[in-house]
Amino acid sequence: MGCGANKGYEIPSNDERDGDDVTEERHSSSEAVQNMRLLTVACDPLRILFIRVKFKSMILFALLTVYVAITLVIFFQTVIPSFVEGTTSEMFAGDSTVYVYFADSIREGRNEPWVLYSLLSFPNNLWSPVLISLILNSALLVMLTNYAVFATSILLLKRTCSISLGAFVPLLLLNPTTTTSLLCVNKEALDLLSISLFLYARAKRRNGLVLAVLAFAFLNRWEMCVEIIVFVIAESRLNPWREKRLSTLLLLIVTLNFVMPSLGSKMLDVRFIEAQAAHTIAFLDIMQMHYLFVLAVVPKIAENLFGQLLNPQVWQTPTSWLLINLFNNAAYAILILIAAKRRLLTLRNDLVYFAALGAVIAAQSLAVQPRYFYFVYVLLCLVVAQLKPTSGQTATTRTAPVGLSRIIARPQ
Repeated sequence: MGCGANKGYEIPSNDERDGDDVTEERHSSSEAVQNMRLLTVACDPLRILFIRVKFKSMILFALLTVYVAITLVIFFQTVIPSFVEGTTSEMFAGDSTVYVYFADSIREGRNEPWVLYSLLSFPNNLWSPVLISLILNSALLVMLTNYAVFATSILLLKRTCSISLGAFVPLLLLNPTTTTSLLCVNKEALDLLSISLFLYARAKRRNGLVLAVLAFAFLNRWEMCVEIIVFVIAESRLNPWREKRLSTLLLLIVTLNFVMPSLGSKMLDVRFIEAQAAHTIAFLDIMQMHYLFVLAVVPKIAENLFGQLLNPQVWQTPTSWLLINLFNNAAYAILILIAAKRRLLTLRNDLVYFAALGAVIAAQSLAVQPRYFYFVYVLLCLVVAQLKPTSGQTATTRTAPVGLSRIIARPQ
């Protein structure tokens, strides 16, 4: 069974755990058989020559090898010089230059007031990337760490969800934000790990790990932490409308419409000034500041996901930021078209629901930053890459969505 709950897919809630004992035993038995095979190969290494390798797996491995080789060339030819020149942020549409500068400032004991003030504010999205830069102090080590994080995330998702890696990995790499997250110090790579750990923790019913994931997400990007908390609450018994997902989504939009401009006015004012200084402020942001988020939310999400496809500046005055986000938006368009054609974009699917709730929260940003929606892209990749139940599996169709209390991959 895949991660999402859709027609033919049922994700059991806490009340349904007893009914899954047989399935859990089968899953454990399947894992035991797989472990025995691995032990046999370890005892007799020559047996690896006789293991069947699917043709698709060979193609995927070849493509990944080419991809890694290309990224290494980009790293040594472009990333390294950009760090020396301090132009990494401009070239790769991120804030890597800021993170490295802050880390160098702390390491050298310069005690610059504006650096200390930025790091002492709360909540703060600078902590994790600056800490990584401070500890590793090497662009090469940062890249290798990002690759390790990426591989760990993929393995966790594969263990958690019934997905085709042959579909999921190429779709993930189609978005240039994935490549920039591998090459430079950033938050997107850790966002991917946060999602993977959260889905894994829910699948294994490890509440302690869920709390650890929330803490990890908060230290990296506090908005990601909020998005996870909102999803958990929306799927819990605390939400009387948990089976009315569209109503819950609309309630979230209306709540943000009135809460953020009042309680979050200071934060919004700061971001308004930042966005205005960067010449990215738009009429939609002004509407948001004047309690009209209910009307601006959908256009704002669309602006982040597809806006650069219609931006004439991409062709008139192209920059690295514009081009990277152009291909980012193109990847979104391709992915969503595939999902729409396969009729996967339904709130009955838990991953789509999670993405929708998160997108509404991410739309609070006043600046156009498609990378803030990277977690949405990851979730939609999982939706598209889900495997259908095989003939040996039982698929239960339901009339109402079941809360995502755990996401578990059934043995194929």
